Amino acid sequence: MKSFSLGAIAFGVMIWTGACAKETPTAPSIVSGDVSGARTADLTSTPTVTLLPDLTASPAQVTVAVGDTVLFANQSGRALLLRSYNCSEFSTMWLDPGMSRHTMPFNPAGKTCDYFAYSYPQKIFVGRVYVQ
Repeated sequence: MKSFSLGAIAFGVMIWTGACAKETPTAPSIVSGDVSGARTADLTSTPTVTLLPDLTASPAQVTVAVGDTVLFANQSGRALLLRSYNCSEFSTMWLDPGMSRHTMPFNPAGKTCDYFAYSYPQKIFVGRVYVQ
């Protein structure tokens, strides 16, 4: 009976380990840590858009390849809701101060995604993502 219990436990651990081995993201991921020194990248790595205290996005426009994501890093000192009315990859994205988050992968090629946050009555952190 003892060996059966140990075997059942070992089997359960093996199944659990195998099930957790593959990642299948279903939502934008949250990245913690300081990204203030992150550089803007080209098409071979993840572009980073930094939201600054002067209420601008830097860089305001980025280009990504089909299937790539964009990392938004909130260094503005304020909590905000980033929006896009023409892109489902991040139709709304909440960012607390100091928080960073990836969008979903962008598709299809030729798509242009506008983004912004509201500070009534104006739009702030206005920018655009181009998909190649």
